[in-house]
Amino acid sequence: MDRIGRRWPAYSGIVPWALLVLGIVMDVATPREVSGGPLIVLACVAAGVIMSFRATLWLVLVALATELATGVWESGTAGTQQIVDLGYVVVAGALGLDLNRLVIRYGRRISAVRTVAESVQLALLPDPPLRLAGYDIAASYRAAQSEARIGGDLYAVHDSPWGLRVFIGDVRGKGMDAVSTVALLLGAFREAAEDQPTLEALGARLDRRLAHEAARLGEERELEGFTTAVLAEFPHGGESVRLLNFGHPGPYRVAGGHVRALDAEVPNLPLGMSGFGQEVSPHQEDSFPPGASLLFVTDGVTEARNPQGVFFDPARGLEGMSCSSAKAAVAGLLTRVDAWTGGVSTDDRAVLAVAH
Repeated sequence: MDRIGRRWPAYSGIVPWALLVLGIVMDVATPREVSGGPLIVLACVAAGVIMSFRATLWLVLVALATELATGVWESGTAGTQQIVDLGYVVVAGALGLDLNRLVIRYGRRISAVRTVAESVQLALLPDPPLRLAGYDIAASYRAAQSEARIGGDLYAVHDSPWGLRVFIGDVRGKGMDAVSTVALLLGAFREAAEDQPTLEALGARLDRRLAHEAARLGEERELEGFTTAVLAEFPHGGESVRLLNFGHPGPYRVAGGHVRALDAEVPNLPLGMSGFGQEVSPHQEDSFPPGASLLFVTDGVTEARNPQGVFFDPARGLEGMSCSSAKAAVAGLLTRVDAWTGGVSTDDRAVLAVAH
């Protein structure tokens, strides 16, 4: 079960117990005028938010037993004040258990909604062919753990007369607006990739399609609706790759255990922002020898953080990785990202690999 409590740091589970122990120590080691009851009450409530139901129940029972025992130890019998303090713990324990039940129920609902969101996203982004135009291909999409809204990550491949063409992008925003833009761009790419002879012409077609849609939907979308993207072309029978970048993280070439980031020398504005007047820079060409893999990613990978807040750097994180296939390349990258973040993802992650 995907509990909201997974967002808490690993050490947070000891906080309620520490509060309980501190409250008991205050009751035993201080004069009667100083009470540790508020800390014990706080421990019961905190346990309900942070810990599992069983652990919360155990803490509440321990709190009740120790509160009763300390009262008897101090006065030899359970007096009025001890009964009142015990009542506070009973109320706090019941509140903690009820909070825990609500947290679990909310976590289940978020998990169910996120599953639906991921299913819709995967319907838009079906797995590409394992083999196309002589290249090994694999892809993966993972929804963010902290979101239950459909994201705007997208990817597609197409075998055109000019070579294998790859499209990966990230639509601004989430929700149904992002879904409609993803569907629009994927349809436009599959159509234009077949008849546009250059990446520049293909990018211009996608940009015009996005601009027309934004103008139809209103001024806000026209000003703020954009998509970062990378277009790639692998010529048939060649050992090179052509890249055209529209404000998106560049791909990473892995060959012989070495990694090189193929960042754009002159990046273009994102798709949908041609109205700002910048001319599209020409594509760049890099070598892509047999045995190499090219990993395309979205910012859910490049902006993944470790517990200290440091970003994951694929150029360093993938060093030494062996890519026997495109599927192995994708799995290796995601494994290293998960190791870096501790398994927590705050943004969608889309990865597509092409192996020669």
